[in-house]
Amino acid sequence: MKVYISGKIGEEVLSDATREKFAKAEEYLKGWDFEVFNPTTSGLGERAEELARENGTDFYTEIMKLDLAELEWCDAIYLLTDWNDSPGAKKELSRAKELGLAIWHENV
Repeated sequence: MKVYISGKIGEEVLSDATREKFAKAEEYLKGWDFEVFNPTTSGLGERAEELARENGTDFYTEIMKLDLAELEWCDAIYLLTDWNDSPGAKKELSRAKELGLAIWHENV
């Protein structure tokens, strides 16, 4: 089973705090033997920058397209506690519902 981690990022240059909260979630999920998609370590940022230049758009638009495409390969979405503060995470949750994915919430 593949799980997509969703939460507030809100920055093109990731802070240590953002990296840490996603890494903690990834470690937890891998402890249950799940395959994990972690958007902070996916390596898609460089591709999003290229697409933004090519398409005349912006980084956020392109990274959301790439991340939502990855979501389609997942079986569940794992919402970090701050997901509701993120427009991107809200889009990811909406798409997960459309896809019929399992929806899990981080317990703190």
